[in-house]
Amino acid sequence: MPMTIIGVIAALLAIVVATVMDGNSFGALIGPSSLVLVLLGTFGVTLAGYQISDLSRVPKALTTALFGKVGPPTEIVSRLVAAAETARREGVLALEPMLEDIDDNFLRSGLQQVVDGLDGEAVKDMLEIEIASIEERHGTMIGFFKTLGGFAPTMGMIGTVIGLINMLGNLSDPSQLGLGLSVALLTTLYGVVFANLIFLPVANKMQRLHDAEMTTKELALDGVLAIQA
Repeated sequence: MPMTIIGVIAALLAIVVATVMDGNSFGALIGPSSLVLVLLGTFGVTLAGYQISDLSRVPKALTTALFGKVGPPTEIVSRLVAAAETARREGVLALEPMLEDIDDNFLRSGLQQVVDGLDGEAVKDMLEIEIASIEERHGTMIGFFKTLGGFAPTMGMIGTVIGLINMLGNLSDPSQLGLGLSVALLTTLYGVVFANLIFLPVANKMQRLHDAEMTTKELALDGVLAIQA
């Protein structure tokens, strides 16, 4: 099981265990109306700053954050060493048969450009454009989940204020004050939980994966340019 999922489950379990240890009912932490307000409100206000095309990329980005991983740079290094030796002995055209065995699309694209005879500046420019495109895509999704994490507590506070207003409007029935206050505070709890246990951890995991991938891409870029030279 991916560490991200294990961490989220552990955090949720800590909340449940602490609630039970204090002798409280776990049912008190369940409020459908508060859940709808926090989740729907958070996604709504976040989407206001993004485009529909960005929303279509969210499921894939979430899957990548939960299950994705970046291979060790040693694999890229070994490929580059083998390609450099082949190019030194037989020339760059001899690299073409090796391209089919390279799984990394970025490295394969760079070596293909070398085989095609592009000069170093052209190869560098094209690979840097591809890197910039990857950074833009990843940055958008990382920002999306960070924005969710920022707005969730705010929506929780809005729900709490609404609940308090409703509670104060029914002071004629003191027996309902405790229940009303409980529901009001529940939205704040949901906002904090979703922000700090789901949205922000996912954004952090995506950032780490992005940084690791960019390191690998920069290594591949330098290697390809060295072979071309």
